[in-house]
Amino acid sequence: MIINKIRNQLLIVFVLCIFVRFSYGQKIEVNLNAYSGLFSFCGNGTTSTSWINLNPYRSPQKYTTNVYGNKSGFSYALELQGQHITQRKNIYGFGLSFESLTSKVNIDTVTEDGFIYSQHPANGKTTLQNTFITLNPFFGQRYLYHKVIFDLLAGIDLGFCLKSREQGHATTDNKSFNLQVDNDNAKPLIDFRPRIQIKTQYNGFGIIIGYSLGLVNYQTQNNTKAYTSFLRLGLSYKLK
Repeated sequence: MIINKIRNQLLIVFVLCIFVRFSYGQKIEVNLNAYSGLFSFCGNGTTSTSWINLNPYRSPQKYTTNVYGNKSGFSYALELQGQHITQRKNIYGFGLSFESLTSKVNIDTVTEDGFIYSQHPANGKTTLQNTFITLNPFFGQRYLYHKVIFDLLAGIDLGFCLKSREQGHATTDNKSFNLQVDNDNAKPLIDFRPRIQIKTQYNGFGIIIGYSLGLVNYQTQNNTKAYTSFLRLGLSYKLK
């Protein structure tokens, strides 16, 4: 509890220092960005199809065996971004965002793992929703073509994971089971993700294409790997 409080206070101080530093720059821009896109996991510990296990003698009683899907669910992010543009069109900036990133696996089996083990063909899906407060320090270069602005940016996402939630459902082919799954999942404290991004802007409105690849392994069982992957598409509006 004390560590979380200190971490939050340091985060606030860090953000304030960055924006104070911007206020003394040559040209300051503040943007509001909204993203969606394709979020999933990559690595040998991911899957497109899994199964739901039912065991009344453990907690949780219902869970998806592997929730780290290489399929995408609905994801979105909202970002406040400040950047300093030098006379040579170099860009130095910082973003603060809230992200809700969701991956998906299909469910083809329900297993009973009590006194008697049994398997039942099924149909359903499970999503894993990860929510983050993300810091994005970045740098880049600006190019101009007539009145159109092109910003090429590179940085790193420091994603403080607030929650990782598994939600799923499956119905067996013989209709003997209709299961709902809702569990909190294990999560890392921070996900480090290098990010590259291109923004095209005209009259204060912009279109963004970017990609982030995580460096933190979410799947630690059996020496397997699962890293975050987010292809982001977004819209930008210049507030200042």
